[in-house]
Amino acid sequence: MSLKRTSLKRRRNIISRLSRTLFLLAATALAVAACGNRPVYSHYEHIDGDSWRRGDTITFTTIVRDSANYHLTLGLRATNDYPYTQLTVNVDINSRLSPLTTHHSPLTFDITDSEGDMKGKGTTIRHYDMPLNDVVLCSNDTLTVSVYHAMSRYALPGITDVGLTVANDQ
Repeated sequence: MSLKRTSLKRRRNIISRLSRTLFLLAATALAVAACGNRPVYSHYEHIDGDSWRRGDTITFTTIVRDSANYHLTLGLRATNDYPYTQLTVNVDINSRLSPLTTHHSPLTFDITDSEGDMKGKGTTIRHYDMPLNDVVLCSNDTLTVSVYHAMSRYALPGITDVGLTVANDQ
């Protein structure tokens, strides 16, 4: 009985094929994991001046290409100069083609915890996210989202940016 030894060249070929196969499997797994809520629009508007004034409505407008269910997320950035523990905003959501007109009654961002420490992500500028309603939009629909603050103080220092992210499930 004789044992055949695999040549060094053949072993290298087998290892090379195995490495390529593992690489392709890993790349495929990453691609599948990346699927899901893909942002189709993400934009932040900077608050001009040193404060966000009550009459300063921030409006985001985008055209969606595909008919789909879209997830809306409102973003906010603030500094330590913001004087309150919470921020209340109103959000109006409209579309041109879909039967959709939504006014969100006041939405409240919790800016600080009970100790007075800022809760958002970041250091000097803190980032906060708040999911809004999911909306179903038609192909080539225009989505318009307007945001304004509903605080009793006319001008709010410390709010630096307000943003919107629109993502779909496809």
